Amino acid sequence: MEPTQIHLRFYQSLERLRKLKRGFAERPMKFPEFLLLATIREYRKKHPEVQGIYVSALADHMGLTVPTVSKQLRTLEQQGWLVRTVDQQNRRNTFVSLSPLGQQVLAEEETFYLEVSNQVFQQMGEERCLSIIDGISDMLDLLEETIHQQQATELT
Repeated sequence: MEPTQIHLRFYQSLERLRKLKRGFAERPMKFPEFLLLATIREYRKKHPEVQGIYVSALADHMGLTVPTVSKQLRTLEQQGWLVRTVDQQNRRNTFVSLSPLGQQVLAEEETFYLEVSNQVFQQMGEERCLSIIDGISDMLDLLEETIHQQQATELT
């Protein structure tokens, strides 16, 4: 079977996304780091009574494994953007929270991302953007499911 025009456009779009990701890599904070820190901040806003978020809860919320999140957190901690605190109630658990520097860098990066996305939303219209985002989300769900099924079939 040969790729059709839709296949080629799809592959080209994926390549453009990859290149766009590279463009964001020149920011002080990589996008996955931004999402991680923003998630920590939002958790603290919703739960001001706690010292931070457990690493395991953060991993669950992000849809990642604990080892993957722990590795990312080590990097962020080395940059001085977050602080780990041992839970005094259960010393096997660790809370993660933003450092003052992490809060500052997150705010700066958030300003950049908001400005960029707002320009796109204004030019394309919010309703059209939401429709496209929903379509991309549906496509990604199907892609992930199909790839998973294909890999499972290859293992058998």
